[in-house]
Amino acid sequence: MKRSAAFLAMLFALLLAPLPLFAAEPACLDCHPDKKEGKTVHPAIEMGCSSCHAGNHQGEKPFPKLTMAVPDLCFTCHDKAGFEKKSVHTPVAGGMCTSCHNPHSSKNAKLLTAPPPDLCFTCHDKGMFTKKTVHPPVKDGQCAYCHAPHASDHPAVLTQPLADLCASCHDQQTSGRHVMAAFSASDTHPVKGKPDPSRSGRELSCTSCHNPHASERKKLFTNEGKSPGNLCLLCHKKIMVRP
Repeated sequence: MKRSAAFLAMLFALLLAPLPLFAAEPACLDCHPDKKEGKTVHPAIEMGCSSCHAGNHQGEKPFPKLTMAVPDLCFTCHDKAGFEKKSVHTPVAGGMCTSCHNPHSSKNAKLLTAPPPDLCFTCHDKGMFTKKTVHPPVKDGQCAYCHAPHASDHPAVLTQPLADLCASCHDQQTSGRHVMAAFSASDTHPVKGKPDPSRSGRELSCTSCHNPHASERKKLFTNEGKSPGNLCLLCHKKIMVRP
């Protein structure tokens, strides 16, 4: 009888005891406060370290393993459909999420490891974007205005079909009249819907004549380094060119 009373008293004391007496997940942020100190913090931090990491570690031992490999781990929260479109950014296709995003916190928006365009230049040759004439969005580091950083249903991970994308800023050039302005006040030149004579298998478009990023020529013309230097001769081989 006395033993039963003692057991019940001990059980009652345990139920009233503070939570630390029970086994609990270690306070990871006590040792790793930097994981939540950035301007942008991954919401998964608030979900607990065990939402991504399996097991614990101590001292200088390797950090806990992930509960599953990246990018499958990321897809437990992020909709996979947004990353599996017709055109997929190469790092995304390779499951390299952490090459652009810090998984814990960052001083940059969207947990980026560096601000654009510096982040983009870690893979893309900066020299191709810093020529004599630079497209204003490129100059301002607005890569994501034209390109989706993850995936798109349009070529070159564009945010819109090429003609529509260019027209979002250059709506007065959609008729093609600007191409013929030096020759005729009324004639137009096709800017889409025709095969490109200078680029086999591609449609005639704004990028047939203009480099969308940068060029050593005025107006971002694509005939840099070509001789003769007349842009029209890229397609029209028999035009009489005045000296």
